Amino acid sequence: MEGRVVNAMGKQWHVELFGDVCFHCNRVIEGDVVSALNKAWCANCFACTTCNAKLTLKDKFVEIDLKPVCKHCYEKMPDELKRRLAKREREAKDKEKQKKKKPICL
Repeated sequence: MEGRVVNAMGKQWHVELFGDVCFHCNRVIEGDVVSALNKAWCANCFACTTCNAKLTLKDKFVEIDLKPVCKHCYEKMPDELKRRLAKREREAKDKEKQKKKKPICL
């Protein structure tokens, strides 16, 4: 077996089977894991998609196309784009609420 392995139960296993994989770099995360936007990220990979500024969970950011955008970059976006993004987010939340509603059986 090539690459990094873990020995367990008398066998060798690929290390990827035992850890979180970073959404950005697709590598097994070694060290701190940032859990944001329903994904796992390496601490070094969790950054603004627009300006590449490193982010932490203490920083304010928004989600655009499943990726983080820092507050500074978001505020520089045109108002029309921000309105469209807000509308898309509302529609997604409404759709999710509809999925959770159970049909009434008669």
